[in-house]
Amino acid sequence: MLVSVIVPVFNVESYLAEALDSVICQTYTNLEIIVIDDGSTDGSGRICDEYAGKDRRIRVIHQENRGLSAARNAGLDVMKGETVSFLDSDDAYYPEFIETMMTAMIRENAEIVTCKNSIQRTTGKMTGSRDEKIYPLIQPGVYDRAETLRALADEQINHSVWNKLYRKELWSGIRFPEGSVYEDIAITYRLIDRSRKICVLDLPLYMYRKRPGSISNVKSAKNISDYFVARSQFEQFIQANIPGIFTDEQLNWFRRQGLRRRIVRYIHYSGNPETEGKAFRKEQRKQISKEGKTIGIGKCCLRIRICYLMICYCPILAESAGSIYKLLCKKKSRI
Repeated sequence: MLVSVIVPVFNVESYLAEALDSVICQTYTNLEIIVIDDGSTDGSGRICDEYAGKDRRIRVIHQENRGLSAARNAGLDVMKGETVSFLDSDDAYYPEFIETMMTAMIRENAEIVTCKNSIQRTTGKMTGSRDEKIYPLIQPGVYDRAETLRALADEQINHSVWNKLYRKELWSGIRFPEGSVYEDIAITYRLIDRSRKICVLDLPLYMYRKRPGSISNVKSAKNISDYFVARSQFEQFIQANIPGIFTDEQLNWFRRQGLRRRIVRYIHYSGNPETEGKAFRKEQRKQISKEGKTIGIGKCCLRIRICYLMICYCPILAESAGSIYKLLCKKKSRI
């Protein structure tokens, strides 16, 4: 069975070789490797062409810079495989990623297979030691559509597309929303909603690099706005499927988690000396206040309640909320 591997590339010349090596060295060899150079201005485009020259399975598409979603969509539009997986060009697969995922998909007759991933905070070569933090939290097994959607809402499964293998037919009529960040949140629940069986493996087969300057680590007004737009779409889906799939309590928990994340992102945004936007911070304070009054903060953890009060009722001290949050953040707790 042919597997299409889609690799979007933009200005990652320091990491790209490691990513592409991890694909061409897969123990499963029946691959179509689609590399989309999304208008890179460093040496990434040259590296893409060099790899295409030494491995006939690699197809390179050079296009003007249109963003991660557009690059992934370009790959989806030309793929020929019966299944598809994604690799971010600063990450890497373990050698048995495709083979293990494909074996599980065939064995369980599943539409989606997801594995765990290790988070590696490095700008150098990733170790692949499997000693790092491992996610997601869900137990291994085979789940039906409703069980998986509940796990997604409960953040036991991550929204990311890169640690999953999909049947091609799931993507019919579905593409990543272009021009926005956090595009995975906007579509993962839609793909699961089309599936009958989802297989979860206990093995960490994907190495996710946490590095400064990556899209998800940029604390900008646009990134924050895009995140909550995508999250609100999933929230609407949850609300529309009560009581069929979800419960009122799950929706309330999801909303409280959203409030916590909005507070944390406000703190990180305000604490970045390079960011500007008093109007945006004011807008976020209003939204935090509104959500707190609607959802209620009584079930939130202490650190969130304190930061909420500082942000909403002591604007002068709001910029200090980050320091207070860090002091209270020695242990993680679920709100």
